[in-house]
Amino acid sequence: MATSDSLEKALRAAVHEDSSVRQRAALYLGIHADDSVARELVSLLISEPDFYVRETLTWAVVTRADATYPLLVEALQDTGRERVQVLHALSKIRRPESVAQILPLVDDPDEHVAARARWALGRTATPGAVSALIDHLGEQEDFSRRELTRALEQAGAAAVDGLAARLVEATEPSVRSHAAEVLVGIGDPGARPAADALVHALEHDDKQVVVPAMEALATLDVPGVDERLTRLREGEDQWLSITAGWLLEDRARR
Repeated sequence: MATSDSLEKALRAAVHEDSSVRQRAALYLGIHADDSVARELVSLLISEPDFYVRETLTWAVVTRADATYPLLVEALQDTGRERVQVLHALSKIRRPESVAQILPLVDDPDEHVAARARWALGRTATPGAVSALIDHLGEQEDFSRRELTRALEQAGAAAVDGLAARLVEATEPSVRSHAAEVLVGIGDPGARPAADALVHALEHDDKQVVVPAMEALATLDVPGVDERLTRLREGEDQWLSITAGWLLEDRARR
């Protein structure tokens, strides 16, 4: 156990102008700090400008979650970009009770805060968190769409039923295609329960939905996939035929 003097020395070093000094201090604190310096650790995490030092401080904060979690939640009440670091730590702690505090930030005006809030919800993957993410399917802006996709992929199997429902029931093609895109990333075996919804899309939907639905179905180890892709390969639509051929070749190489 570190002495109070050594902890004070490390805390002073953690705000040194040299990032290598701060990194060594962060590592020391991660190994030796006790709960008495939890507030200082969270403050250091929020203010640290260097990525690598921040990651070390994140580890220090996350490994003391009993003491730091309430302070992280408190810090979400601020309005600045530093909330990204707070949400990053919360995404690693993954406490279900954090969802209520994170949910308001999924539509934050700062796109980086919103993206990290969605990531944290995906990592936590409670029913409420997943439902909130699925409600945002169909995002048009590239950054937001990509980050939402990553968040739902993190939720994995917990998101599949909701994605399958949107794939079949959503009125907007952008929502249906986005649901299929996420299912591509989830893949086998997590996305198997969506197989029927994907087949429905192949048979009834627009091309912008059919293509990602094909790609998602091709990841699944379920009966009938090769037969359906073969039908598309032999169909009249040239692009669907080429895509189905690529997917069949990829499946044959597995």
